[in-house]
Amino acid sequence: MVYDSHTPRRYDYGGVTIITKITNCKKLLILAFFLFLSLFYASISETKIYLNIYNPNLVPFPIAVADFTSPRRINGDIANNIQQVLSNDLNISGLFRVVRSKDFPVKMQKGSSLIELQELGNWDDLGVDALLTGSFSVSGDLLAGAFQLYDLVEKKYLRGMRYEGKKQDWRHIAHRIANEVVKQITGSSGIFDTRIAFVSNRTGNKEIYLIDFDGGNFRQITHNGSINILPRWNTEGNKLFFTSFMKRNPDLYAIDLSTKKNYRISSQEGINASPAWSPDGEKMILMQKHNDRSHLFLMRLGGKKPVQLTWGPANYTSPSWSPDGKQITFVSDQSGTPQVYTMDFGSKEMRRLTYEGSYNVSPVWSPKNDWIAFCSRVEGFFEIFFITPDGSHMRQLTFSAFNNEEPSWSPDGRYLAFTSNREGKSFIYIMNVNGNYQRKLTIFEGEAMNPSWGPYVN
Repeated sequence: MVYDSHTPRRYDYGGVTIITKITNCKKLLILAFFLFLSLFYASISETKIYLNIYNPNLVPFPIAVADFTSPRRINGDIANNIQQVLSNDLNISGLFRVVRSKDFPVKMQKGSSLIELQELGNWDDLGVDALLTGSFSVSGDLLAGAFQLYDLVEKKYLRGMRYEGKKQDWRHIAHRIANEVVKQITGSSGIFDTRIAFVSNRTGNKEIYLIDFDGGNFRQITHNGSINILPRWNTEGNKLFFTSFMKRNPDLYAIDLSTKKNYRISSQEGINASPAWSPDGEKMILMQKHNDRSHLFLMRLGGKKPVQLTWGPANYTSPSWSPDGKQITFVSDQSGTPQVYTMDFGSKEMRRLTYEGSYNVSPVWSPKNDWIAFCSRVEGFFEIFFITPDGSHMRQLTFSAFNNEEPSWSPDGRYLAFTSNREGKSFIYIMNVNGNYQRKLTIFEGEAMNPSWGPYVN
C-alpha cells in the first residue's frame, strides 16, 4: 500500500474525522499513521499539561519505559532498538527521568505492550507518573507496531498510535514516538526528528554533514573535496545552503537533500555567505563583498539581482530574521568593534543592542522571539550570551576557559547547538535554553564546527 505524497487520507471514527497527509513519502517512508479508537477518544476528551517546560525550576517528569516486545518473539532487536532510541531521546531532553524495566515492580517485568487499567495500581510505589509500552515486528522489509502511553496517577490511557513503514525507518519512528510523548506531557511539539547540519574536517577536507538530535544517523552531505563552510537551512528544511571554494571563490551553493544535486546561487567576486531565509520562505539575506567591505544583500525568491541593504565603510555580517519577519539582527563594526544590531526591515532603521563587551558576534534570533543568542569575548575566550530583542536584559550561558561559539537555535526555541573546544578540539554541543544539560553531540576523528539546526520535519 503506497500513498501518493500529496494525497490526504481520511479516517472516520464515530462521526469524528481525522485527515492525515503523508508528506515526502520517499524520504520518510511512513506508509500509514493511525490512531487507536479508544485511545483517540481518551486523548481528545481532556487536554492537560503535566509538565510546564517554561518553569525555571523544572523537575524532570518521571516516566517508566517498558521493554518493547515483538508479537511472535522474532525480530526482537528492532523493538529493542526503537525502545532504546526513544528512551535516550527522553533522557537527554532534560525533561524526563526515565525509569527502565530493571527497576519495575517484579510483577510488571513481564513483556507486555497492552496493560489492563486495573493493573496500573501496581506502579504506585515506583514514584513514576506515566508508563510507555510498545510492540513492533518485521515482515520482510516492512515494519509495523504501536505504542501506548498511560497516566499512572489517574489510572487511564493517554495516547496510542500505530505505525507501519519500512524496516530502515525504525530510528525515525522511535523519534516520532518520543515527539508524541513530549506533546502529551508538555503540550509542546518534540524535536527529536530534527537534524543539525555542520562542518567537519574528518576526511581532511571541510565537508558538510548532518546528524540527528541524539547524535545518531550521522552522514556526509558534500563530497567535493574543497572547503565548504557555514551551512544554513531553507525554511522548508529540504535544502542546505553553504559557501564553497569549489571554483576558488567563496560562492554560495544550495544542495537538494532529496536528490543530492547542488547548484550555485551567488558567485559575486568575494564572499557570498551566511544566507538567512525569511520565515515565509520568500526572501533571503546574505553577506557579500562591496567596496572591500562585507555588506548585507536581499535576494527574493525567483529574483535576479540582489538588493543592497547596508552601506558605508563599516562591515555587516551574520544576518538572522526575527520570527515575524519584521526585523533582522546582524553584526556591524560601525562603532569601531563588532557589536550586535537590529534593523527594522520596513524602515531600515538600525538599533545597537550590545554595549557590554568589545567583541560581540554570531547573533541568532530565537524562534519564540524572546531572546537573541550571540557570542562575546570574555577574558580572551568566547562565551554564549542571551539578550532580549529590545536590549533590556543580557545574561551569560557558558562559563569556561575555552571558546563556546556559533550558537544555533532548535526550532522550538528550547535548545542551542554550539561549537566548543573545551576538550582541545572543536566539537558540536547542545544545551538547554538555561545553559543546563550540556552534552557533546559529535564524537569522531576530526573537528566539527558551524552548527545549523534545521526546522521541524513534516
